[in-house]
Amino acid sequence: MILIFPVKAQVLNVGNNEQWFNQWCWAGCSKTILDYYGFVTPQQCDIAEWVRTTATFHNFGSVNCCVNASLGCNYWNYNYGYAGSIQDILVHFGGLQNSGIARSLTMAEITTEMQNNRLFVIRWGWSTGGGHFVVGHGISFSYIYFMNPWFGEGFKVGLYSYMLSGVGGGTTATHTWTHTNRITSIVTADNDLSNEKAISAYPNPFFSETTIHSDKNLNDATMVVYNAFGQEVKQIENINGQSVAFHRDNLPTGLYFIRLTQDNQVIMNDRLIIAD
Repeated sequence: MILIFPVKAQVLNVGNNEQWFNQWCWAGCSKTILDYYGFVTPQQCDIAEWVRTTATFHNFGSVNCCVNASLGCNYWNYNYGYAGSIQDILVHFGGLQNSGIARSLTMAEITTEMQNNRLFVIRWGWSTGGGHFVVGHGISFSYIYFMNPWFGEGFKVGLYSYMLSGVGGGTTATHTWTHTNRITSIVTADNDLSNEKAISAYPNPFFSETTIHSDKNLNDATMVVYNAFGQEVKQIENINGQSVAFHRDNLPTGLYFIRLTQDNQVIMNDRLIIAD
């Protein structure tokens, strides 16, 4: 194996916000965006409660969403264009101006968004009907980094072609990238990239085992390894200290990505591994 460090990716360091209820992907995505830009944000149920009192496209019920979300509050939402949509949520809680377009972004457009510290919301339409929201937060070569709020999904990386159309993301249905919500405010963030941190691997090249060392002290961190198709192939949990042993095990020759997370935050964005 040959381990290559570093790979210059443009990946914004977002938090993972798993949706509280099965229709609240919009609440999880909204909170991730507001958190990233440093706003003091309420919980998902508080976001939903504001939507309950604002939305006109649906009756979200008369019961406070933080008291009992099952009495009307657990309902889908729009990306933009309707009162109480994600667009309105970002403006109300963070003053983040944003605009929607009824198409996917090109890879060049995604690169521009990342260079300007701007997250974006992807709307996937399911082949079986309905839709789902994920937050785009990075690009490296032909790979897109995104936070999927669906239960047990979280931080993911997928080929651009997969983002446009594919199977997965918490369902067996085929998804299609149909709409995008883009931040248009001029924004800054202090937690954008962790790619510049000192990361080393020794020995290099290696055939069975190497040690990955970080300049950041780790506390119950998790390392996830993805293959070139964005599929998780290995996970190492409860990492402490500054080093972790990486065993090849049965991984075939190929291209791999590593992501190191701690306290639900990405502390080392993916690097490339080439097995030789």
